[in-house]
Amino acid sequence: MKLILASSSPRRKDILDLFKISYKIDTTDVEDNLTLKSKPHINAMTSAFMKANAVFEKNIEEKDDIIVLGADTIVSTGDYEFGKPKDDEDQIKTLKFLSGKIHDVITGFAIIGKDFKFTDYVKTTVKFKELSDDMIINYVKTREGVDKAGSYTLNGISSVFVEKVDGDYFNVIGLPISRIYDVMKEKFDLDLLKRN
Repeated sequence: MKLILASSSPRRKDILDLFKISYKIDTTDVEDNLTLKSKPHINAMTSAFMKANAVFEKNIEEKDDIIVLGADTIVSTGDYEFGKPKDDEDQIKTLKFLSGKIHDVITGFAIIGKDFKFTDYVKTTVKFKELSDDMIINYVKTREGVDKAGSYTLNGISSVFVEKVDGDYFNVIGLPISRIYDVMKEKFDLDLLKRN
């Protein structure tokens, strides 16, 4: 079986690269963080499924030999959802809103094979410390949060914003690899730890 990652996210690629497995990256024009009128975990899973399914259909001639993995990450406070920021102003607004608050990072994922379609999500709770305007402005100038849900990442300089993380660290980065490992092994007999 060949694994296809339906994402151009460098962070998702970095996580899969930890396993030193063979896979390819293929993407479509399905948008991240689609504006859906549902609960955040449903939105994330729906978006992930749409991405994975579009890539599966694009590679339909190989359907007997491929597994496609798609993911989408959303930051949610319950009342509000934050995907990738549109611009610097949006990034500043998001970080000011998250300052001093607890929020959930939800990554929906979809795994699609010839006879199997699976979706799930993982939720991690993150607490930000109080952020000064200077911290936010200086961070935004680094451009680190431009392509990240919630305008930040745990594995970068914005880690200084984080007071506490409860749950899967890799989920916040964009790929809940522990849960994905379990599903791949159980449903597809694909062990990401096994060397060829």
